[in-house]
Amino acid sequence: MAYLTAKQFSEKWGISERRIIKLCKEQRINGAVKRGMVWEIPEETLKPSDKRSNIYKYINIPKRVMIINPKKEVQEELENLLAREGYIIECSDLSKISDFGILEPYYEGLIYFPINNLDKKEENFIISFSEKLNAESSMVIVDYKSTNRNKVEKKLANNLKNKIGLKINTLILDIPQDKEVLVNYKEIAEDITELLVKFKNTTGMSIVTDGGKIEFDSKGRTENLEIGRFYKAINSYFRELNKESHLWCASTMLEDEWTESSQEMKFRVINLEMANRGVNVERIFIFSKAKNKEFKKNKTLKIYMQSNIKTMYVDYDKVAKTNPKLLEIVANGWDGIDKRALIVDLPEESSERGYISKNTKEIEEAYNCFQELKKYSEDLKEILK
Repeated sequence: MAYLTAKQFSEKWGISERRIIKLCKEQRINGAVKRGMVWEIPEETLKPSDKRSNIYKYINIPKRVMIINPKKEVQEELENLLAREGYIIECSDLSKISDFGILEPYYEGLIYFPINNLDKKEENFIISFSEKLNAESSMVIVDYKSTNRNKVEKKLANNLKNKIGLKINTLILDIPQDKEVLVNYKEIAEDITELLVKFKNTTGMSIVTDGGKIEFDSKGRTENLEIGRFYKAINSYFRELNKESHLWCASTMLEDEWTESSQEMKFRVINLEMANRGVNVERIFIFSKAKNKEFKKNKTLKIYMQSNIKTMYVDYDKVAKTNPKLLEIVANGWDGIDKRALIVDLPEESSERGYISKNTKEIEEAYNCFQELKKYSEDLKEILK
């Protein structure tokens, strides 16, 4: 979907830019999203009617979506995606809705996360809520695999299709509930949004997703991950970091890591985005001073040095001579997230890219190593100037 600015819509609609910004702030322009200091509006958005008009309330009904029993991990991602599609989002738990009169009279969609395997109470709620929907509405049920639930969903899909013509689709989560698992909730939110928004002529569709699941073993480690899964996992971690987070990193295999591959370029962008939103990012680059001339030309290092990332240099030869144990701990490099996760690189000759560890001992050893390396560090900008 393409977006235009308030200034561009001012020319398109023949009203002032100031007026359009006011309408955006009042949530009267569907799909308007503020990015920094600029309002962006879907280019196909219709001009809102004057509130003074008697027909305003009939032709400017907001596109509302109700999310029931939302999982907090996926709720924020869902709200962001649906807002870009022009929806106003309401969230609640089933237990908090005792009076249907407190809800808005019309909705364009329902996203439902079952609690008790779609028991009779939940089934009745969905049927009752459908009275606030219409033939253009959409419903998505999100739950773990269950034969009984699938039967209920099929019955609901048939009944509601015949009753009012709305579509009801299902996202089935193939994710173990009895193991520690790393899940990409953005992927799940994207699938829900697709089922809600894109499948306008489909009902009864079921999509199975594992959310890019990665399981941890009894020692708190994942298996060694191939390139695609590795980058997906770390990008998912990095997107969650905020001003309270600390990312501490040590890199040694610079010739191989800091390349112009698409994966590394995306990784670079996410690092810059983190630093710009206030994450405390510290990166130590370990190499011999003899390679200074070579790394002065490295594009990634140049970009990092111009960003909000704290870039430090440690002389490999000096550490090898005075405290070689530190280099053993660093090995091929790692990224530490607070003291809760360690993302570890594997050697270049490995067929996999790396692994993730939540092992407390391993994280603590790496963190202490990082603090010791900082004692050897210098400003990378001064080294490569």
